[in-house]
Amino acid sequence: MQGLFYGLAGFLAVFGLWAIFRDWMRWRDVFHPTMFCVPQCLFLYAWLPIYGATSDEFEFVSRAGYWDELAKFQLVANVMCVALILGIWRGDRHARKASAPILQQNPNAIFAVGVAFGSLGALTWLVGIINVGGFAAAYGHAYGGGWDDSGYVREAAQFGFVATPLIILSRRHGGMQPRHWILVLIFLTPLLLQGLLGARRGPTFLALVGLAGSYILVFRPRIPFVVAAIGAASVGVLLLWLVANRDAIYLGSEEKLDGSVSTMLENWSGNEYLFSSAIVRYVEATDDTFGGRRIFAHMSARIVPHSLWPTKYADVVSELGLNIDLTRGAGIPVDRIATITGWDIAVGAAPSFVGDFCLEFGYFAPLAIFAVGFLYGRLWKLSRSDPRVQPAYVLLAALSIYLLTQTIEAWMFRALLFGLPALIILRIVARTTPMRAPSRYRQSA
Repeated sequence: MQGLFYGLAGFLAVFGLWAIFRDWMRWRDVFHPTMFCVPQCLFLYAWLPIYGATSDEFEFVSRAGYWDELAKFQLVANVMCVALILGIWRGDRHARKASAPILQQNPNAIFAVGVAFGSLGALTWLVGIINVGGFAAAYGHAYGGGWDDSGYVREAAQFGFVATPLIILSRRHGGMQPRHWILVLIFLTPLLLQGLLGARRGPTFLALVGLAGSYILVFRPRIPFVVAAIGAASVGVLLLWLVANRDAIYLGSEEKLDGSVSTMLENWSGNEYLFSSAIVRYVEATDDTFGGRRIFAHMSARIVPHSLWPTKYADVVSELGLNIDLTRGAGIPVDRIATITGWDIAVGAAPSFVGDFCLEFGYFAPLAIFAVGFLYGRLWKLSRSDPRVQPAYVLLAALSIYLLTQTIEAWMFRALLFGLPALIILRIVARTTPMRAPSRYRQSA
């Protein structure tokens, strides 16, 4: 079984690298879904397990259920990752082209909408900072930041993430001037501060990928693959470094920022691969899946503000007949999982997509992740012919970190909150013009 495990992990690594090479040679687009989805898959389900099994074999393998369970889960992970890639390939082949080109008669309207989103984000971020006693109080301790009792206010503080692709799209014909870059930087400041001073991977990734993706999709600069690979690797290392030094990153900190990435990878109780494998073992042992009801409960409860419906999560769970706590670990029954695995999952740990999709959809998990891959592939193809789709696609590209490394709920809620408004607004304010039929000339007799 040990050899089978390494063989499966090696196969995934080779197939994933080949998929990246294939799509780069075919499209030469650093923001094709394969370019940002597959590296995350390889980190989670090829690098992490190989590193764990070789750095501390007993600890890692025993938590995974020993070699037979480890090989079994690796097969599941391979199937899920391949299904995601196949979904992307299916989507980028069969997406329809836009029926009409964009005639940017009103870039000012797009720019104004972007400024409105950015201003709202900056305002709500300031509200959160004031609520906790000011900037020093917010970021003067580890894992800091502002706060508001309203979840909508907390999430709206990241609206600079929506403003960025809108502002850049509005400058599609005129080009970005220094004043436009300054405005984008101001609107992204809440995310950058929350990410860098609060040592959070999500906001950091959103800000960096949202900025880079918007510029690349709109202006189509020629970026060598090596440069793109180095940039992506640098972002990955930065995210891991932030987590490894989270306890030492805050205003006035005198602690050394010498936490190594390897130390973070060896946090076995919070390891995404082991958490995901624990979920799959639990599902196999109990056949306890949700069939989409947990995600429906999350989405339906989050729509209504907590102040208007204080018991919304408990009420929705009861109405749907679910025996879970949505306010703890995204509703994942970690206590029941611990009875199967024999070890407790760390508070705040994320399961990554294989475990979360298997818990939600059971045997249909590969079809569900295939559909997600199809969505990404389709939107990418549409974004190449219809600039109105570009902001929504950039947002989903950046949100892939929530989909692949965290939970369906974390991804879906933000996709609806950020991506859907951008797509709808652009459909309204970005005008189109019917394509003209080519002139016909008749030969004279």
